[in-house]
Amino acid sequence: MTAARLAWWTTTVVLAIVLAPAIDPLFDQRDAAVPLGVCAGAMLFAALARKRLSAAALASVPPGKLLARSVALTFKAAHEEAVWRAVALGFLVGPIGRAGALAVSTFLFAAAHVNRLGARAAQHLATGVVFGLAYLVTGRLETAIGAHATYNVLIGAGLLTGMDMFTSGTSARSPRFVRSPDSPLRLRARGVPPAVPASIASLDAVSKSFGAVRALDGVDLELRPGEILALLGPNGAGKSTAVSLLLGLRRPDSGRALLHGRDPRDPESRRKVGVVLQDVGFPLSLRVREAGEFVRAHFPEAPAKAPATDAVLERFGLVGLSERVALGLSGGEKRRLAVALAHAGDPQTLFLDEPTAGMDATARRALLRDIASFAADGGAVLLTTQQLAEAEEVASRVVMLVRGRILLEGTVADVRAQAGVAKVTVRAEKLPRLPSVASVESSLDRHVVYVEDADAFVAGLVRSGVAFRDLEVTHVSLEDAFVSLTRGPEK
Repeated sequence: MTAARLAWWTTTVVLAIVLAPAIDPLFDQRDAAVPLGVCAGAMLFAALARKRLSAAALASVPPGKLLARSVALTFKAAHEEAVWRAVALGFLVGPIGRAGALAVSTFLFAAAHVNRLGARAAQHLATGVVFGLAYLVTGRLETAIGAHATYNVLIGAGLLTGMDMFTSGTSARSPRFVRSPDSPLRLRARGVPPAVPASIASLDAVSKSFGAVRALDGVDLELRPGEILALLGPNGAGKSTAVSLLLGLRRPDSGRALLHGRDPRDPESRRKVGVVLQDVGFPLSLRVREAGEFVRAHFPEAPAKAPATDAVLERFGLVGLSERVALGLSGGEKRRLAVALAHAGDPQTLFLDEPTAGMDATARRALLRDIASFAADGGAVLLTTQQLAEAEEVASRVVMLVRGRILLEGTVADVRAQAGVAKVTVRAEKLPRLPSVASVESSLDRHVVYVEDADAFVAGLVRSGVAFRDLEVTHVSLEDAFVSLTRGPEK
C-alpha cells in the first residue's frame, strides 16, 4: 500500500465525516460503536463463510504478513464505507427515506463490483445491507467501518492460509477454481494447503496504470526456487508490465514488488538475475563477442566462476557469429544473443520475456531444453510467452493474465484437469444440438468440440442420424484447456 493511496483513503474518510449529513441513530450507543461493528462483521462472515477459519491455520501465516494485510484491508474498508455509507447512503436518507436509501446504496455498492466478482456480486448485496444497517442503526460511520474491516480481515486471513472461505468441498482429488470476494480465479487442490517455499520474486497486491489503462490490477504473483513459471496471456494482458515491476524498471502504483528479498530497484537485488526483455537493442558497433565481454564486465565477481564468453556463445550456437556486428544479426540471432547475454553473469534467476520470438524450430527447442536444465539445477525462471505449447513443454506452474488480472493459476496438469473436457474433432455438414458440450469451434464442415463426456457426445451424434466422418477424440492440450476455461457454455 503506497503512501499516496493511504493518504487518499484517509482524506476520503475525513471528508466524509465532515461533509456527510448526520444520521439520527435508532440505537444510540456511541461508546460501543466500534465493538458493535466488529461483532456485526464477524457474525456476517460466520453466516456467509462455508469453512471454519482455524487457529492452527492462522498460526502457519507469518505474523508480519497477516498484520500488513489486515492494516491494508482496514484502510480499504474505511475508504469504501466513507463512499458508500456516509456519502451515498447518507445523502439519500433525506430525499427517499432510510429504507430507500439503504436499498439504492446497497444496489449501487453491489453493481460496482460486478466486473470484478461476476456472480459473487450477489454476495455484496448481503454485505451492503449489513454495513448499511450498521450505519443507520447507530448513526456512526465507525460502526460500518468496523463491520466492513472485520469482514475483510477474516477473508484476507483465510486467503493467506490458502483457503477460500466461500467455497465448499473437502476432496483432495481434483483441483478446482477458488474465488474470494476480492481475489482472482486460482487453481488449487481441495483440502491440500499450498506449499510455502521461500520466494525468489513476488508481487503482492500490485496495481499499475498508464494513464487511463489499468495494466495490472491487484496482482499477487510468486516465483519460487527451482521452478519455471510461465506467465501467459494475450497482448496487452500485463505480462511485460509485471516483469518490469519485478525487475525494478517501473514502480507499482500500489502494492509491493520484491526481488531476492529486496526492493527490485536496489541494484543488489539484481546481481544474480539474467534478463531478456521483449525489446532488445545492441550498441551500433559492438560485435557479438564484444557484447558478451561488455555484459560480463558488469559482474566483477562472476569471471572466476562463470563460463568464459566463448563457452556462453557456444552454448547458444553463436560461435560462428562472434565477429559479426550485433546490430546486423537477424531477428532470431538477436534473440539467441540476448539469451546468451542473460547468462553472462552466472545468474541464479532468469526473466525471459518472449525469448523464442523469431527463432527457428531448432533454436527454439534447444533453448527450451536449456531452460529446463537451468531450473533442474536449482535456478528459477519466469517465462512469458504467447506460445502455450512452449509453456506446456517446460513449465512447472502457469499463470494466465487477462486484462491485468490473474484468471488462472496452477500446474499444467491442474489446468488440464480443471478443464474437465475432451477434444472431439469431426467433419459434418452441421452438428446437431447435443448434451455435454462445453464449446464448439467450426470452420466449414470441420468442427472442434470440447465435451464433458466424450462417450455420451459420440453416442448422441450417432443416434442423431447426422452424416459425419473423420471422428477423433483426444485429450486436451494446455491451449485447449484455456479455450475451454475462458469460454462459457454454448447457448
